Amino acid sequence: MPRLSTARQSLRRLDDRIEAESDPRRRAWLTTYRNHWWGEVIGDVDMVMDTMSHGPISYTFDGHPFMSADESLARITDRAGTRAMYEGVVALGVRMAGPFDEERVLFDEHGMALACVLSAVYPGTFLARHSEPVDPDGIYLIRWPNVTTIRFDAEGLMMGEDIINGAPIRVQPVDRRQVDMLLDGPLPTA
Repeated sequence: MPRLSTARQSLRRLDDRIEAESDPRRRAWLTTYRNHWWGEVIGDVDMVMDTMSHGPISYTFDGHPFMSADESLARITDRAGTRAMYEGVVALGVRMAGPFDEERVLFDEHGMALACVLSAVYPGTFLARHSEPVDPDGIYLIRWPNVTTIRFDAEGLMMGEDIINGAPIRVQPVDRRQVDMLLDGPLPTA
């Protein structure tokens, strides 16, 4: 079983990668991605939106093999749709992102790809397509392989994400008291 980092451990590794990057464009893209991902982790929609392009935005999402993808993602074409998507996730009371492990970052002239093992905590109601029975009222730690590609505009802002998810490698019930510990502290309160 791959190790399970906390979000702050993943953040430290990403910061180290940024610090070590000598190419200014790659460094800027990694910084934008880091700010985007960390905004997702802490539930800060404004921080996420600060990383998004003012031009066209698109998302592709194959969904999880254990969770139905939201078809509205295909209709996201701009900042308003992007904000609505992220606000909708926060309104559900779940974190938009969690820690990652075994990460590899690849670049080309248009952007970057992050291949990793992602972790998240989801309510059982999200796991309707999981192959094993789950308690819809329970909370589960989920781990799965992921590849996310990101295109950047001329200002170095994200133009969306293409997300490919693999089959889950871990679906484990967790106690509500464990959630904050797993993901480095409680969500900020409004």
